[in-house]
Amino acid sequence: MADGTIYFAERDGTVVLRFAGEIRYTIAPALDRFLDDLFARGGFERLIVDLGPTASIDSTGLGLLARIANFVRRRDGSRPLLFSSQPDINAVLSSICLDQAFLLCAELPDSPPGTALASADPSQRELAHSVLAAHRLLCEMNDANRAQFQNVVDVIERELGQP
Repeated sequence: MADGTIYFAERDGTVVLRFAGEIRYTIAPALDRFLDDLFARGGFERLIVDLGPTASIDSTGLGLLARIANFVRRRDGSRPLLFSSQPDINAVLSSICLDQAFLLCAELPDSPPGTALASADPSQRELAHSVLAAHRLLCEMNDANRAQFQNVVDVIERELGQP
């Protein structure tokens, strides 16, 4: 299975992230680095996520969506816009309460994909830290998520030698 790609575009104070293909944990470090830089520099008004071309998204990708929603909520109390017209993906978003963290919209924007995030081959440690951080965010969302994802957090913490 080929990994997906995350594209970004920025215009007039709006940042758009488009997730395309199969979004798996292997892309997490590249998205983490991008988000670190984006959040540190600020200077944007809106952040939009487009899942229209997404074939699938794993729990690490979902955790990174939670990171985006948390940042926007903490920054100004709003919820970012998320485009998704796929019933299967929408069901997953709803099952872990991401439908409450984003403003969901079924109509997809008609825009060019933007620039692909640069993704170097991450080290196993960097990959593990990205997966761990994403799953911790999912656990923080609610008790049902904690019950579902805490075992992943525990295993990765043990492997990394973290308490």
